[in-house]
Amino acid sequence: MDSLNQQLFLLINAAHQPGSFLMSITKGIAEMPLVIVPLCLLALWFTSSRGKAVAFHAALATVLALTTNLLISLLWYHNRPFADHLGLQLIAHVTDSSFPSDHVTLMAGIGFAIGRDKTYRLLAGVILALSVLTGWARVYVGVHYPFDILGAYLVSGAVVWGYFQWLSARFTPLLNGLISLERVVLRRAR
Repeated sequence: MDSLNQQLFLLINAAHQPGSFLMSITKGIAEMPLVIVPLCLLALWFTSSRGKAVAFHAALATVLALTTNLLISLLWYHNRPFADHLGLQLIAHVTDSSFPSDHVTLMAGIGFAIGRDKTYRLLAGVILALSVLTGWARVYVGVHYPFDILGAYLVSGAVVWGYFQWLSARFTPLLNGLISLERVVLRRAR
């Protein structure tokens, strides 16, 4: 499997240093989840009560998926491509475990969770499409192997599914408390 993972990496990873324009675009796509996800959650929160619930549960499910990533990386260390001296590394990154990709888990977790609500399926589709671009960019810039990206989809999909099967109802009282607190704060601010 490692051989296939490395071969796929070399097909996607930059063959040479790209021009500054392409590098800026690729770097932006690789780091996009850190901007897109909070903006989407805030936009959902301020649209409606339904949007608040979707944003709240998407955030919790995704935090759980990212926590699962952390546990996986503690139990099974997998080098990043640059630690294996493979391909080009175009952005700086710490030498921690590469499997699974946190950036893709973040986007995919949010996309899968939001997509559970029919009202927001289009937004979920856009987020998931952007997660594919993010995954490609993370491999292109040399900080992930392709299987790290695939693993992120598997982890986020499984954890989001499990969250909505067994945990989401338990967090609804917390959501209601946050909504009540928001109303009090907004009333006092007026």
